[in-house]
Amino acid sequence: MTPGSVAIITGVSGGIGRAILKAFHPRFERIFTASRRDIAEFWDGKYPSNTSHVPGDLTIESNVQRLFDRAIEKMGHVDLVVNCVGGSLVSGTIKEFNMEDVDRVLAVNLRSAFMITKHALKHMEDGVKQDIQDSGNIVHFVSSSAKKISHGKAPYGIAKAALAHLIHYAAFEAAESNVNVNGISPTYVFTARHERSIRKKMNERNTGRGEVVERITSSQLLRKELQPEDLLEVTWLLATTRVITGQIYNCTLGEINSY
Repeated sequence: MTPGSVAIITGVSGGIGRAILKAFHPRFERIFTASRRDIAEFWDGKYPSNTSHVPGDLTIESNVQRLFDRAIEKMGHVDLVVNCVGGSLVSGTIKEFNMEDVDRVLAVNLRSAFMITKHALKHMEDGVKQDIQDSGNIVHFVSSSAKKISHGKAPYGIAKAALAHLIHYAAFEAAESNVNVNGISPTYVFTARHERSIRKKMNERNTGRGEVVERITSSQLLRKELQPEDLLEVTWLLATTRVITGQIYNCTLGEINSY
């Protein structure tokens, strides 16, 4: 990015968002972050000096608007939005789900992304019209569950599939303003939250970590553990591209073999 660049990164209390913030903050003049949780614990109580955190539930539009308003008030424009909000939250078959849980999963994975896209496009397109900036980039994290069946995760997979099409619609609408909208679709990422899930499965099945991991990675061509840091290169590509839009990059170690 050019000097003076301004970014918004959401979901920074999660493993992917945290890794992106740590890698990206030296490259920007200012970064505004958001999550439900305070991120001080991940920085030994100290944020990077060029980072402002705006805590809040981004399934509520007033919180999304507050995040963007803070960035515009302080810096006048936003060049990049990386949205890492998401999570499967609950498991079960379709006939077992109560609608409150379904609504919650859809809100976290789709409603929040729609509102983040809405406000990002508004401010980026205004910035281009006013010659404050010449372009913008929006990057959403999708999931391999948008294309494959993840057992017990129907609401999550449905929400992520809808997010993929939201990216297509947004790219179409934003092209005239030179705003690029893309997505990254990873398979199972071994974050701290997922490690807790692995330990739970180890206890339930009275087995070792290796066996649990083998089952998790069994559908991948490359039987490796995908780490948040493995996603940094493709995130930077889509954060800075001027020629890619409306695309969703599968980062699944060969689990998804389609285009």
